[in-house]
Formats: sequence, structure tokens, C-alpha cells
Amino acid sequence: MISTAAAGVLLVSALVPAGAVPTLFPCPFKLLTGWPCPGCGLTHSMCDISHGAFAAAWTANPFGFLFYALFVVCLLWPLLEVRFPSIKVLLRSSRALVWSPPALVAFMWAFDIVRIAHR
Repeated sequence: MISTAAAGVLLVSALVPAGAVPTLFPCPFKLLTGWPCPGCGLTHSMCDISHGAFAAAWTANPFGFLFYALFVVCLLWPLLEVRFPSIKVLLRSSRALVWSPPALVAFMWAFDIVRIAHR
């Protein structure tokens, strides 16, 4: 199920150029404050990466590269489990799945504070 969703996201990012991404849901944080939130630019960044526009992707949101890599891993996860059966056991015994999401959110907020400060 997760690999199917990841395939969908990567397919859409490959089919839609960043300049053609519609703004269906404006960012509430940006509407209220006028400042970009940590997630602002991720969709453009993902589309730019799929189209090979890496500099534009970095400018839109550098975390797009991390999320793109995570989607690729999610897409390939069923194959990885078959090829490396111990990976599931290793991840379950690791605390990485516990601390990684909060650490990512903290890094994104820290990045955003720096981005806002340098405007």
C-alpha cells in the first residue's frame, strides 16, 4: 500500500512540471504570517527533482531531496525486504523509526527559522 502511494507521488511529480503545480490549498501559515512554513516549496522541489532541475529544487526547498529519497525507498521497500530479509528486523530493533520523524520536523523548523531570518 505504501509503495503504491509512493509510486503515485513520484509519477505525478514526473508528469507535472513545477511551474504547472496548481495552488489548490494555500499554506495557512503563510496566509497568516506572510512567511513560508517548513513545508512550503516541497511540491515544487519534488517536481523539479523529477525533471532534473536540481538547483531549482534546492531553491524551492532543500528538504525535497530527503523526501524524494524517502519516497523512492518506500517504492522499493517490497524489493528491499525480499533482497535483504534482515532489514525489517534491524529497523524494528532500532530506535531510528522513533527519533527520526521528530528530528526531521525539528530540522525543518530550524531551517525555516533561518530562512525567515535571512529574508
